[in-house]
This record gives sequence, structure tokens and C-alpha cells, in this order.
Amino acid sequence: MARKTNLSGITYSKFKTNVLDLLKRYNFVKDFEIVDKNGKKEIKVLLKPVENPVNDIPEIKFFSKPSRPRYVSYKDLHVVAGWKWIWIISTNQWLMASHEAKAKKLGWELIAEIY
Repeated sequence: MARKTNLSGITYSKFKTNVLDLLKRYNFVKDFEIVDKNGKKEIKVLLKPVENPVNDIPEIKFFSKPSRPRYVSYKDLHVVAGWKWIWIISTNQWLMASHEAKAKKLGWELIAEIY
């Protein structure tokens, strides 16, 4: 909402890069890159330009926490046409969107909902 075009200084982790890869694939972020600063890896995220705040800024709802994971079956996953929102699911084949997990009949930990 502050109309920023990039985020930098995010501590690197494989989980974060996989989440960002998923967000990039579904057009929630424009791009991201891994930068090496003084021997430490950081992530720089390029955001999509905001033209209409109501439609362009997604809402994120986190479900699982380390102290309380939330598990779902592939039968409970919802698929929406148009890909206006996705659920991020952590499966034994790594992170994927809800429609991919439902097609492969995989369910496991529900990480977040982005709409």
C-alpha cells in the first residue's frame, strides 16, 4: 500500500525462495533474486506496480505455525477458476498451489491462503 517497487534485505532461506517462486508463477510478485552481501545471502523482491489497490494488493492469511500445524486432505482443497487466489500447501514433493496438490491427490500442511 506504500507503493514500494522492491523489498531488499530479506534473510535467505530455501523455504522463502520456494514461496517466492510460487508467488512469481501466479503473478503475485514480479520477480526476485538472491544477492550475496558480505558472505551472507539475501533476497531482493521486485513487486508488481500497484495501479488499483483494491485489486492489486493481495491479502495473505497464514494458517500453520510451528506450534500448531494445520493439515488438510486433498479432498478438502478448493480450486477456483481464474487463479484469483491460491492456497500454499507443503507436501512431500515440496510447496505447491492447491490446484496442483488436488490434481496429484496430495495433501499435507496448509501454509497460507493468498487472495
